[in-house]
Amino acid sequence: MRHLPGTCRQRRSACRRRFTPATEPIIPAPVDTAAAPEPTSNAGLNSGPNPGPTSDLVIIPADERHLDALMTVMHAAFDPLYGEAWSAAQLAATLTLPGCWGRLALMGSQAAGFSLCRAAGPEVELLLIAVAPAQWRNGIAGRLLMRAQEDAIVRGASELFLEVREDNEPAKYLYNRAGFVQVGRRADYYTAKDGSRRAAITMRFSLEQLIG
Repeated sequence: MRHLPGTCRQRRSACRRRFTPATEPIIPAPVDTAAAPEPTSNAGLNSGPNPGPTSDLVIIPADERHLDALMTVMHAAFDPLYGEAWSAAQLAATLTLPGCWGRLALMGSQAAGFSLCRAAGPEVELLLIAVAPAQWRNGIAGRLLMRAQEDAIVRGASELFLEVREDNEPAKYLYNRAGFVQVGRRADYYTAKDGSRRAAITMRFSLEQLIG
């Protein structure tokens, strides 16, 4: 994720399907990630098969009223070693900015994951996507990713971008499988608590693949 002023940022994805606007709540079909490795402390991104029951999953708009639920997932999903988790103040402030929106994934009454996006002209940036560890490998990250695509199309965007830590293999697998392509690399972008540094990979997805 790229760091905005006091925040972070991420950037593309595809399933070859036509887009049709949906009503709330939406449960899009999961991205096929059957061959993905088991995620290990990588922002809760579930990139494996979907063995768990997700028929009760709903994805709803998230705002400041959901801040506690969002932060519960945030703290559980992101490895503190890399300092990628946002503070409650950062998240709350971003949710109120023009062009920014969040989505909360619920399994029953429990928060299972969330995403945060920002629109900027013809582009949408996926700033955050996280899944609670108890829900890893249930296809929830893929569903949130697809909902971000649909939201971006509704807002008139033509491209979806994200940034991901270079060594976050489960996340990179999810994005590559979904159709994102690497378009940039920023060396030494992330600084871990032990002082080690890692590059950020910028990825892009053309939303025309879902519309054409």
